[in-house]
Amino acid sequence: MTLVAGACCLLALATGRLSAQAPDSTFLLSTRDVRRSPSPFLGNGRVGVVIPALGIGASRSLVAGLYEHGPDDVPRIVAAPAWNAIDVFDGTRWLGAEPPTDSSIRDYRQTVDMRTGTARTTYDWVDGARRTSVLIETFVSRAAPRLAAVRLELVPRQPGPMRVRFALAGWPPPRRLALARLKRAEPGWTPADIWYPGHMLVRTRAATARPGLASLSMTSVPEGRRTTLAQVAHVTWPRNLARAAAHATAAGDTAAVEIAFDASPGRPYTFTHLVSLVTSLETARPLAVAARRVEAAGTSGYAGAAAANVAAWARRWETDIVLDGDPALQRVVRSMLFYLLCSADSGTGLGIPPMGLSSAGYYGHVFWDSDTWMFPALVLTHPDVARSLVAFRSRTVPAARDNARGNGYRGTMYPWEADELGNETTPHFAVQNARSEIHVNGDVALAQWQYYQATGDSAWLAREGFPVIRGTADFWVSRATRDSSRDVYHIRNVVSVAEGLVGVDDDAYTNAVARKNLEIAAAASARLGLAADPRWREVATKLNMPIDSATGAWRTYAGAPDSTLGVITPLLSYPLGVPMSDEAKRTHLEQAVRRLADEAAGAMMGITLLSVDAAELGDRRLVDSLLPFSYQGHLRGPFLMLSETPTNNAVNFLTGAGGFLQQVIFGYTGLRLGDRGLEPAFPAVLPSRVSRLLIRNLHVRGRRYDVAVDSAGRRLLPHAEAAPR
Repeated sequence: MTLVAGACCLLALATGRLSAQAPDSTFLLSTRDVRRSPSPFLGNGRVGVVIPALGIGASRSLVAGLYEHGPDDVPRIVAAPAWNAIDVFDGTRWLGAEPPTDSSIRDYRQTVDMRTGTARTTYDWVDGARRTSVLIETFVSRAAPRLAAVRLELVPRQPGPMRVRFALAGWPPPRRLALARLKRAEPGWTPADIWYPGHMLVRTRAATARPGLASLSMTSVPEGRRTTLAQVAHVTWPRNLARAAAHATAAGDTAAVEIAFDASPGRPYTFTHLVSLVTSLETARPLAVAARRVEAAGTSGYAGAAAANVAAWARRWETDIVLDGDPALQRVVRSMLFYLLCSADSGTGLGIPPMGLSSAGYYGHVFWDSDTWMFPALVLTHPDVARSLVAFRSRTVPAARDNARGNGYRGTMYPWEADELGNETTPHFAVQNARSEIHVNGDVALAQWQYYQATGDSAWLAREGFPVIRGTADFWVSRATRDSSRDVYHIRNVVSVAEGLVGVDDDAYTNAVARKNLEIAAAASARLGLAADPRWREVATKLNMPIDSATGAWRTYAGAPDSTLGVITPLLSYPLGVPMSDEAKRTHLEQAVRRLADEAAGAMMGITLLSVDAAELGDRRLVDSLLPFSYQGHLRGPFLMLSETPTNNAVNFLTGAGGFLQQVIFGYTGLRLGDRGLEPAFPAVLPSRVSRLLIRNLHVRGRRYDVAVDSAGRRLLPHAEAAPR
């Protein structure tokens, strides 16, 4: 019985109306430590920005889809010229992004409000006998996708001259490594050594000022690419400032305005900074469009832009995950969903890099992380955003086809690491992954099929999804080799999901996802009334699977030693849904649990999904024991940023966030996507720390549902009927 088709039956189980929990402090991430680390980031899925400790000062900002390609380097996401380069002068010294080394910052507090996507920083700046109260609010608008805003309020406690400087400022070029040709990664390299953001070359800059208003503009292009980024900023301040003087300058990589005035004690002085960022990917005249957008935003001012942003985020939070019984876990879950949404939006046609728009981690490349780890967490909660992820793969079919042809295969071969064009961009030192970690093809196809299962959109399937599914299936037919003596097919010489296993044959995950891909292609053909290629079924049926005939459990790959058991096989149950006995599932899970210390020390990926398998087996004790391993060692700082591993401090690892959210959505609820929508697959299981789970506003085939899990079991109501709590 599907959850959608069987809604009437499930409604009979309801003991009362489901409800939403009113927003509370678990939407707030806050600290009083001015030296907090790491810094949080905000975004709207198109623009992301790191929030400095003091709220002001130039910080990294990334624009989705904006990449460069420097000499001998790999393509990488760029750092846009800083649009929040703000400095304050109190008459004796300047205050910028970095906290002073002395104790001059008092009563500090920085808060990220996830309900509104807004960062608020307050403190007193004490400089000798001078004291100034500072308040900064920053947001990247969810309502106006290319708009960002900063509001600065200063309250000096003594009279005297002050100055405030606002700038658009380019960044110096990075110290590049020749990653396109270096054959090995040096042991001493840190993430910072190789994951530097790409460089923008400033082409034009301008600055004008008149009483109460300055306009700054800049155009720049990514090194080695032709895309133009236009940035236009309007800075406003009170027109009645005493002895006010505004000086605008535009030179080199900077466009700036400096406002000088005489301050009165106890009087608040408010400055606003509205910025529009537009690329030539959107329009042939990005500078003119950016100017119009910031002008339009200026008509309603900061307050109007902020109100629109709050309303847009409120619409996003109509979908929420509410956990009763553990406020700390509640805050963690909300932060994971929030940071995912900060890095993805509808209509972009882009996948999500492992670190999203928070940093240039993994060069901003798109991996299978986007399809297998992040997409499932979004497809029911925010399907319009999830559609961008699958659209990226349909948009880049030509590049994947060229990649297959270049490697001697038919169909489409999706890159191990892709830039915004869908080209293979893996550094040369990992070239074996580019050539042989081919399970990504099946991961791409599975996400396409899951989008169809969730939406039932046959027109989309025919137009966008099926070309991806068909091309990947054709690749597997081309890539598999037939053993005529046994009448079986092998997929030889691959890099396993466990990437230390190089050159293995019949890798369990690779073969399983290849078979699923081929089966999906046949099912999609039938759904669309098309004739399936008979070779798909032939290879799928006869593909060799490394199953131990004595136990029914899977080996890691054909002939794998026992030392590798449990590395990847739990992924066969979820997310792949490979049919197998409960005994085999438990064997794989127990093998993984025995490796738990090693898994917990590695990347926050597979360990996040082990609880799904434990829940499927109805093992609540194991769900409880796995829960802390799946996130606690990766949390960093008061803003709950996720580190890729417990030790590398590479944040914010959205791959892990997506995996953890799947644990909640598809593990605790016992639900699965199936051919008729969302289907109950096994009884729901909650961790002991959670007394009640409510997932509000899941989108399934054009209808919306709330799902509740508590001691009475799992219940469902149409979202429109759910009463407030």
